[in-house]
Amino acid sequence: MKRLLFVVLMMVCSVSWAKWEMTGKADDLTHYHDKSTIKKDGITAQMWVMYEFPQVRTNTDGGRYKSAKSLLAFNCKYETLAMTSVLQYSGPLGTGDVVLSDTFNESEWIWDRIVPDTLVKVELDIACGKK
Repeated sequence: MKRLLFVVLMMVCSVSWAKWEMTGKADDLTHYHDKSTIKKDGITAQMWVMYEFPQVRTNTDGGRYKSAKSLLAFNCKYETLAMTSVLQYSGPLGTGDVVLSDTFNESEWIWDRIVPDTLVKVELDIACGKK
């Protein structure tokens, strides 16, 4: 349990010092990414992204959040992605209290196809070095 807490705290601290760049805005949802967090391994790349929502949202546990950060794994060859970690914050741009923190084992990753001409496709291109 102490090890898991340490890992989560290290994720929160390292993500809070990130160099966020705006990826773009779609449907009032603003996407950000941090190139300094890119880690590549073969055809897979991981990168932290952040989303800011126009209104406060409520998660399934009743936590209210305004922004979220996710560590995404991108398959650069097949153009798919899986969420590996997520943090939800009560304030904008990753500020305020962490209302949810979760990390998924690789066996739990759900790979989804990336839709062309979307901000997620732009994030894949950045993480995979195509942009």
